[in-house]
Amino acid sequence: MGLRKKTKMECPYWVEPKLAGSCMPRQEDIERWASLGVKTVISLTESWEIEYYGRWSLPEFRKTLAEKGVKWIHWPTPDGYPPRDLDELVEVIETEIKRGSVVVHCVGGMGRTPTALAAYLIVKRCMKADDAIRSVERVNPAISITDQQYYALLELEATVRNVCK
Repeated sequence: MGLRKKTKMECPYWVEPKLAGSCMPRQEDIERWASLGVKTVISLTESWEIEYYGRWSLPEFRKTLAEKGVKWIHWPTPDGYPPRDLDELVEVIETEIKRGSVVVHCVGGMGRTPTALAAYLIVKRCMKADDAIRSVERVNPAISITDQQYYALLELEATVRNVCK
């Protein structure tokens, strides 16, 4: 395997004009996101991760988002695993995009988040799983999905195969 040039990930990274992924947001990120028209933040982190890595209490995180007019959806997912009910999460993202831009985040923005973004591309853009992953990787070269996350995307691709013909 060749050496890969390390590239700093930008948070947020946009996979579509109204859909982005991100690492754990800080206070200044929330302010910037609101100024960019972000209307919904979907957290794939578990509660303890928001508190430990984000240095937020859950009420403080929720309040900061609400003060900026940003809706918060908590979709807790253990690190290394795909988000549960990926097809349902895609529909939630689609619904929220109608309100404005959506940012999906986990702790590092490299596993759970790219899995959710690729799932969206598979279902809504009829992409193959590998193409969807490459599409996310183009805007975030630091992605690192697990075998379980990859297989969940392959399963999702198989479930929409007939719809996407």
